[in-house]
Amino acid sequence: MGQSRNADQQYGAYLVKKLASKSFKGRGYGQGGDTKAAEFIAKAFQKTGVKPLLGDSYFQEFTLGANIFPKNVTVKLGGKTLRPGVDYLVWSGSPSIKGSFSVVHASHGQLYSNKSVDSLAHLAQDKFLLIDNSTTGAETPQQEALAKENLLKLRNDSTFKMRGIVIFSNNKLTHAAQTKQSIRPVLFVNDSELKPENLEEITVNIESKLLTNYVTRNVVGIVKGTEQPDSMIFITAHYDHLGTMGRKAIFFGANDNASGTAFMLSLAKYFAANPAKYTMVFIGFAGEESGLLGSKAFVENPPVSLSKIKFLLNFDMVGTGEEGITVVNAPMFPAAFATIQSLNEQKGYLSQVKSRGESCNSDHCPFYQKGVPSFFIYTMGGIAAYHDVFDQAKTLPLTKFSNLKQLIVDFISMQ
Repeated sequence: MGQSRNADQQYGAYLVKKLASKSFKGRGYGQGGDTKAAEFIAKAFQKTGVKPLLGDSYFQEFTLGANIFPKNVTVKLGGKTLRPGVDYLVWSGSPSIKGSFSVVHASHGQLYSNKSVDSLAHLAQDKFLLIDNSTTGAETPQQEALAKENLLKLRNDSTFKMRGIVIFSNNKLTHAAQTKQSIRPVLFVNDSELKPENLEEITVNIESKLLTNYVTRNVVGIVKGTEQPDSMIFITAHYDHLGTMGRKAIFFGANDNASGTAFMLSLAKYFAANPAKYTMVFIGFAGEESGLLGSKAFVENPPVSLSKIKFLLNFDMVGTGEEGITVVNAPMFPAAFATIQSLNEQKGYLSQVKSRGESCNSDHCPFYQKGVPSFFIYTMGGIAAYHDVFDQAKTLPLTKFSNLKQLIVDFISMQ
């Protein structure tokens, strides 16, 4: 058993290292990252004996929109050239902009007043508005709501003639994906060396590109069941991440979700060699970061009847585990959750199996909304890197990768 778990760990680490490497460019769109990842997953299926579900192809195509930054992204504030992904992020829906611009200052408190916001927009015509959120204190719920509403107005109102917005704060820099472009660019800056009140000019060179109807792919494999092949258990994980921000910042996505993809592939390898009584279907989804678009595409055009799915297990961010796992949808399927808990108590795989209610935060959700019994499982503890440039393979411990795999194998054998 020890050798088996060691092999699991090594295989998982190999897969994460490949998927989260520089050559995969953050598994984003328009630069070949998603294509390379999909082909890698399909080859892993083929090598381990997992057959294509879709005739002679592993790929299910669908389209999405993606705003990307494939070339230049540079920002200079206060004479300092900022480090992309470390000192600042360009909001992922930002359009292109190039030049040097004066800065108009605003405090967070000014966002509480509609009149102040209109005045700031007027003052910042043809300039950048810098909002200092670094010293934000306690807010009433009403103030918080007003600040959010007015910030969205500043970001998106086409009647305002500002060239862009800088939001200066001490909050963690967290990136995301966008399928459309906004009216003006927005920068998030967190740099303790800079004093926002002293910043009078910003120089930017941001080249964005909006992809419309970009073709990407889910990757789908199958292992036929030995006793009840018409009943299916789905094992899923999204392989896409956030791509790059310019030529220097790569969002590697080791935990999110090279780890889940590696876990899915590890289970696929196991069941190809040890078929279950039910048919096992394995899916690597694209488009999760863009709004669960890959899983939505699957349920809208399912190659098999969703009624045949006995259970779906979705894995997203399973690269740690020091504090156990959380099972989303646990209260919705109490018997299945009790089985996982009981198995874990008997064999001591994980420190805890925590219950969480409904949450439409990963690719289980479109299936669950169609009536498919579904769990979403993620690990807890360990590194906190998330949607940033620090989520890298070299720092991802895969602490309970093997133990979680054995728990899931045991769970499937009890179905």
